[in-house]
Amino acid sequence: MDFENQWKSLEDDHRKIKDTSDERIWNGLERKIQFRKNTRKFLSVAAVLVPLFTILSLYFINNGKSSSSQTELVFKTSEIKKEFVLSDGSKIILEPQSELTLATDFGSKTRTVSFTGKAFFNIAKKESLPFIVDAKSFKVQVLGTQFTLDQKENNKVYLKEGKVKVDYKGHTTYLLPKETWLADKKGIEKHFYDYDVKRKFDFNNMKFNEAVSKLEETYNVAIEYPQEYKNNIIDGDITGNLEKVLQTISFPFNLNIEKKSQDQIILKK
Repeated sequence: MDFENQWKSLEDDHRKIKDTSDERIWNGLERKIQFRKNTRKFLSVAAVLVPLFTILSLYFINNGKSSSSQTELVFKTSEIKKEFVLSDGSKIILEPQSELTLATDFGSKTRTVSFTGKAFFNIAKKESLPFIVDAKSFKVQVLGTQFTLDQKENNKVYLKEGKVKVDYKGHTTYLLPKETWLADKKGIEKHFYDYDVKRKFDFNNMKFNEAVSKLEETYNVAIEYPQEYKNNIIDGDITGNLEKVLQTISFPFNLNIEKKSQDQIILKK
């Protein structure tokens, strides 16, 4: 009787142990199943989100690059002049209170810049891409040259070397070295040379005052002379700079040359 009770007691204990073990195993299986389900869900979501994040990242990166590449490059000066070197090798010396803006495609498709103020341009030669300065009311086009552009008082371009084309109100002017193009505040155009530039003048059967006017126009200088000689005739072709030509036409009348200022000359007895 005691043995039988002991057996039943052991059998009950064994059953309890087994039930507990089965419950533990089952709970463990359930947790694994749930973990796998969650993992599958996470992987499914990740499979969608990762490409999406990648696309968005590429979009923002590319968009940032595009935005950056389209930004205009601006050079400005305030109180002192500065030298800037452009991507094509051109050198620009900006005077105070001047501004130069490069087009977004500068150096690749065009070499176009916008400008206000005064500056000296030393343009790198590149025949396939002309260098164009948009100066609001006029444009200057070059291939490779050195020139000064000044808008402080009048619109003015001075060519040091090379070739320059100036477009102003539908009219085109080609400059030679040491030649200046100018449009005053009234819009009147002039182009003239430095005093030391040699030019050929046809003074055949020309009055003295007409010859003087021709020199004033060619060199942008004011020349005073005794009015008693204005109708005297000059006859001949003369080649030389301003000083030589003045000496030649003044010699028959015994006139002496006196420089009153930078752009004023007096012919005196």
